[in-house]
Amino acid sequence: MSNRLLALLKGTIFHPQWMTDRYHIRSKEVLKELRGLLVLDIGSGDAQYLRLINTSNSLFTLDYPVTNKKYRSAPDIFADAQYLPIANEQVDVVLLYEVLEHIVDMQKVLSETNRVLRPGGKLFLSVPFIYPIHDAPNDYWRFTQFGLSDVLARNGFEVEKLVVQGNTLAAALQMFNLGLLEVCRDLLVRNYVVGVTAGLMVYPVTIVVNMLAWPILNLPLGRAGSFGYFIVAEKSK
Repeated sequence: MSNRLLALLKGTIFHPQWMTDRYHIRSKEVLKELRGLLVLDIGSGDAQYLRLINTSNSLFTLDYPVTNKKYRSAPDIFADAQYLPIANEQVDVVLLYEVLEHIVDMQKVLSETNRVLRPGGKLFLSVPFIYPIHDAPNDYWRFTQFGLSDVLARNGFEVEKLVVQGNTLAAALQMFNLGLLEVCRDLLVRNYVVGVTAGLMVYPVTIVVNMLAWPILNLPLGRAGSFGYFIVAEKSK
């Protein structure tokens, strides 16, 4: 399937990555509640969530020049998240959605995030746990909820909310879908016709897998595995 068609299907059960996408969408729903705040989105990409941000807020997007090239929209600020060009205690909310895994010195990013947040400021953070390498070669880390909570505490944050995204069974099914897509992409590089044929054969299988996963996604069992985590943390006073 073409990337354009997959983009149109994103967030629906007809997308091979629907299981993880639905949690990413849910983690951004909390942005609807923000009012009258200065919000900094680090690693903003295309900032597709903009419609969720109430106009009473002031939003600034920030991304790294090298990695932002693949996105259609430029951020308000080009900068390295390890060295934020922002004065101390100026920001009410920082967004770090699917960013930490792509930065070598993640502790430096969290330290900088803490520095620019006002006392009591909030950090909205999501990271992967069971997920393939992506945006290579800039993919360095995977996180458990315990390691993530510890590194946040050591950088001046108190975890208010931690959401485990999915469960072991759902993660296994999602990895199966992504594994099929990886095979198709490898075949596409070697032979276009073979790759397209394989994709057309595999796509219905991924939809069946999504349907099988639907009833088990939110079951509170098998939490040893998950897609990742969503955390709301507060800067320690």
